[in-house]
Amino acid sequence: MSNITVLDEKTAGQIAAGEVIERPAGVLKELLENAIDAGATAVHIDIEGAGRNLIRVNDNGCGMDETDLQTSVLRHATSKIKQFEDLASLHTFGFRGEALYSVAAVSKVSITSCVEGGTGHRLEIHGGKIVAQSPAPAITGTTVEIRDLFYNVPARLKFLKSDSYERACLLKVVEESALANLKVGYHVTVNGREVYHLPAQTGDFKEAVRARAKQIIGEEVTEHLVYQSFADLGLALFITPADQLVRVRDLQYIFVNRRPIDSKTIQQAIYKAYQNARGTNSHPAFLVYMTLPPAAFDVNIHPQKRDVRFEDEHAVFCVVLKHAGEVIFSNGRPVEVTLPPQPEVTLPPHVQPAAAQLFTKPAPSFSATFAAKQQPAVSSTTFSLKTPTKTDFPKPVQELRDTEDPVEYIVQPEPPVNNSTEHTAASGVSLAQETTCPPWYQGPYHYIGQLQRSYLLFENPQGLVLIDQHAAQERVLFEHYLEAFEQQQMPVQKLLFPVHVDLPPSNVESLLSWKDFLGRAGFELELFSGRTVLVKTMPHVMRFKEDDMKAFIISLADVVGDAAKSTDTLKRNMVAMLACKRAIKAHDSLTAQEAEALLENMKKCKDGMHCPHGRPVLAQLSIEQIGKLFGR
Repeated sequence: MSNITVLDEKTAGQIAAGEVIERPAGVLKELLENAIDAGATAVHIDIEGAGRNLIRVNDNGCGMDETDLQTSVLRHATSKIKQFEDLASLHTFGFRGEALYSVAAVSKVSITSCVEGGTGHRLEIHGGKIVAQSPAPAITGTTVEIRDLFYNVPARLKFLKSDSYERACLLKVVEESALANLKVGYHVTVNGREVYHLPAQTGDFKEAVRARAKQIIGEEVTEHLVYQSFADLGLALFITPADQLVRVRDLQYIFVNRRPIDSKTIQQAIYKAYQNARGTNSHPAFLVYMTLPPAAFDVNIHPQKRDVRFEDEHAVFCVVLKHAGEVIFSNGRPVEVTLPPQPEVTLPPHVQPAAAQLFTKPAPSFSATFAAKQQPAVSSTTFSLKTPTKTDFPKPVQELRDTEDPVEYIVQPEPPVNNSTEHTAASGVSLAQETTCPPWYQGPYHYIGQLQRSYLLFENPQGLVLIDQHAAQERVLFEHYLEAFEQQQMPVQKLLFPVHVDLPPSNVESLLSWKDFLGRAGFELELFSGRTVLVKTMPHVMRFKEDDMKAFIISLADVVGDAAKSTDTLKRNMVAMLACKRAIKAHDSLTAQEAEALLENMKKCKDGMHCPHGRPVLAQLSIEQIGKLFGR
C-alpha cells in the first residue's frame, strides 16, 4: 500500500507560506517590495500588536484593476516575468509570485486598489479563500491590510518572540527599505504612535543618503561617515574611518540594486580593510551600495532573498577590500592594502634560538569562566615589548582613557595575615604572601613603577612581572559587581535629570524588551519617543558623566539585541561592560600604594589571571629569560 499522497491546496499553501513568511517582519518586507515595484513614492505603514494584529501598508503606486487584483492572490501569479530567461534581466525586487498568496494563506487579508483614472476595487481573503469583493473609492494606489497573522496556524505563533523583539524586526525592515529607496517617503506608526516620518529625498545621492541616515542611524555616526564612489561594481561607500569606529555591529548595511542583503563576502572584505587598526570590541559603521547587472548575482538561493550569490565572489571581495582601504585610511587616495609583516627580533646568533621563544611562543588559550582556576605558576608567559598605542585597546576603553576623572574604586589591601612571610616594598607597604594565595601569585613582590603609565612593573623571586593595569582592575571590579548583582545588593541612584539617549527605533525596541531585567540591575528606562529612551536611574557604582552614560546605553542596546540570549549571559556581558567603563585606563597615573593595592585585590579574585573578556592580565619574564636576552 502506497504511503505517498498529494497534499490538498490549503495545506500546501500553508507550508509554502512558511518558506516566505517566518514572522511579521517577513510580511512587511514583501508588502514594501511590492509597493516600491509599483512605483510608489510615498508609503504609509501602520502596525498593531507587533504585527500579529495588524500590518497595513498604503502606497501611491500604479495600483491594480479588478482583474489584476483577483489574479494577484493566486499562486505563482506575478507581473515581473513571463519566462525563465527573464530572470537574467530582472530589475524588480520580486518575481516569485508567492508574497500575497503566502500571506493570504495564513491570515485575514483585505486589498484595496485602483489604477489612475479607474475604478477602485476591494478584495477580502481569509485563510487563502476569497470571502468578499466590493467596489472601493477611486484613490490611485494600493492598500493591503493583514490581520490576525497565523490565526489558522497556531503552531507558528508559538515560535514568535516578545512583542518588543518582533517590533524591532519590523522597524529594521523599514530602516533597510528607507536607506535603500531614498526617493520614497515613509510614514510609520506603531500602536498609534508615530515612529518614523521620512520625507522622500530627491537631491544629490550623497546628500540624500546622509539626510536619510541621520534620521535612522543618528547624526553623530552619520557625520563621521566618509563617502567615495567607484566605477567598479557601481560601488558607493559610506564608511567610518579607522579612528571613528563604533561599539555596535548593527550599523552595517549592504544594498545591491537597492535590495538589502546579507553578504559575508562584503562584510569580511571591509573588516579586512581595517587590518590591525581595529580594536577587539570596535566595529565599522557602513553603508555599501552596489549596482550590478541582474545576471551578475543570484538572490534566489534563499526564500527571503536575504543571501545572495555573486557570479565572481573573489572579484567582489578584492574590489571591496581595495576601495574600502582607500576610503578608510586616505579618504579616497589610493593606498596599498596589505597586512604588515611581523617585526623580527635581531639577537646574537648564540642567543637567538632561546630568546626567540620569548617572542614566538603562541599565546595561551584563555577561558572566560568565572570559577577559580588551578593554574600553574607563570614563569614563561608570552611577553611583548610593543609599546601600547591607541588602536591596541577596545573602543570602550579608548574613548574614556583620556578623561580627567580621578582614579576610583582602588580598594586598599587588608592588613597582612600574621602567619605569613612578608616582604617590605620600597614604598614601605608590606605585601603579604598568604598560605591561601592562588597558584599564579609567586611573591613576595617589590613594586618598581609604571611603564608608559599602562603597565605595572613588579619584581618577584622569579624575575620581572608586568600587569596590565586596566585589565587587572577590570577583573577586580567585574567580580565585585557580579557578586553585588547576584546578591541583589547593587545600590541605585535616581538621576536629578533623566538622560536622553537617541537610538534607531529598532534598537529602542530591543532595549525595552529587557526593561524589567534592566530595572532589577539598576537601570530604570522609559520610552520618550520612537527613537529616544530616558534613563532615570543607574547603579550607584557607575557615577558616569552624561556622555559616558549615553555611550554605555548605546553599547548595552547592542548587547541585548539578541532575544535568544539568556539572562545569565546578558548579566555577565553587562557587568563586564560596566567594569570596563569604570576601571582605570591606560595612561592613568597610579601611586605605589595604589599599584600594590591592586595586586592584593587581584589575589582575592577567583580568576586573577584574565580580564572578563579573556585577555591576560599578568605576564612573567623569568630571570633566566632576561639573562638569555643579554647573552648570559
